Amino acid sequence: MAKRQVGTSQMVTYRFGFRYDDIHTAAKVIRPLLKIRWKKLNDKFWGGDYYLKMSKSGVIIKLHHNYEAHFDHWLQPDYKSFPILLFMQYPPGEEAPDQIDLLAQFMSVVKTVIIPPNSDAWDGGAQVME
Repeated sequence: MAKRQVGTSQMVTYRFGFRYDDIHTAAKVIRPLLKIRWKKLNDKFWGGDYYLKMSKSGVIIKLHHNYEAHFDHWLQPDYKSFPILLFMQYPPGEEAPDQIDLLAQFMSVVKTVIIPPNSDAWDGGAQVME
């Protein structure tokens, strides 16, 4: 299990990219690693099917497509080889798991990348672990 960080006074946001072509397979594999239950939803804005976990404390975990066919748009164009994205957000005061521990867990099942903050405006290289 990932180590927990002490709740901070700032929002903690993580983004990961996964080398899965099928979002349903990704959801099935990632769910037990996060120890959550997904709510399966569908919306053209999020590329069709997506998975969401929202807690009463404000934690948001969303698994969605990188490419939005309805808009012919990549959310993370520098990460086109990672078709599935995971967004995790922990509000101030909530404990967030350690990002590197999460990466190690995800890498145990599929090629994963940490997507840095503001990466849509960032022109550097990705942190891909082999």
